[in-house]
Amino acid sequence: MSFLQRHPYLFWQLVGWCLALVDFVFLVIAVFNDLGEWSYPVIVIMFIAALFAVLGSPFFVYFSRKTQVPRTDSSAESQRISNGVAAIVRLRGKPGFVLVNLLFPVLFGALIVLTYQLGEHGHIFLGFVSMVAMVVMPFVFYSQYFSVLERRFMAYADGARMVTLRSVDDMSFYYLSDLRVTHMPLLPLPNAPSGAMLDFLYNWLRRYLTADRLTLIRFTAADLRRVGCVIVKEEKTGLVYPDSLLIAIPERQLDLSGDNRAQFDKECNALGVFRLPAPSQIEVHP
Repeated sequence: MSFLQRHPYLFWQLVGWCLALVDFVFLVIAVFNDLGEWSYPVIVIMFIAALFAVLGSPFFVYFSRKTQVPRTDSSAESQRISNGVAAIVRLRGKPGFVLVNLLFPVLFGALIVLTYQLGEHGHIFLGFVSMVAMVVMPFVFYSQYFSVLERRFMAYADGARMVTLRSVDDMSFYYLSDLRVTHMPLLPLPNAPSGAMLDFLYNWLRRYLTADRLTLIRFTAADLRRVGCVIVKEEKTGLVYPDSLLIAIPERQLDLSGDNRAQFDKECNALGVFRLPAPSQIEVHP
């Protein structure tokens, strides 16, 4: 575990005060060497960055933990789910998603300009209030926005109960080797899927299901080797052979007719889902 993961508050405080020290040194140099008006924006922007790190870091850490998906087994899995929800919502063109993503940087930029102008015209108190709002607003906004996004996406709050997770040990070798024939979608995971990950997968695939239940197959890259499948481009698929965990999604339970196929493939690409390489890229061992 890195220093940032063990002591996030201390890390950002050190960053902030180091920026403040550099800003102070530059201010002294600018005053005694008469660097001109160009130095003023540099001083102000660096001060804002330092303030952002010192005052904003507690909000950043707090809201980062608050937005972490519950019932996950690791921060990597939580981040995977968060990114997955945002990616799927974006691809499905949910109303307001594009507008909100455009509004956020515009509002943040407007606060930066307002803070700069207030400071330049000597309105110290109002400038400070605007600066604090600029520091705190992104974290509050992101936390609330993601909570609403996740709530709407997770229409089935207990979707994990509707998922049947089969182990590769329950399958025959013939069915496992058939993965490369059927081009079954494979999703690499950072760890064994938790209830939250199964909730996410069910809510993602619910629109394609032909029945109420979802069946997934859990195995590792080493299991593929047992039946003669060796993935030769690990850097492209993100696998770390042989312990990489994968989830296979049998397509026979999905309705991929019409436009569903194109939409499903787009969502798979966004989530890092891949299929076994073509036969020319697979080494077959006797």
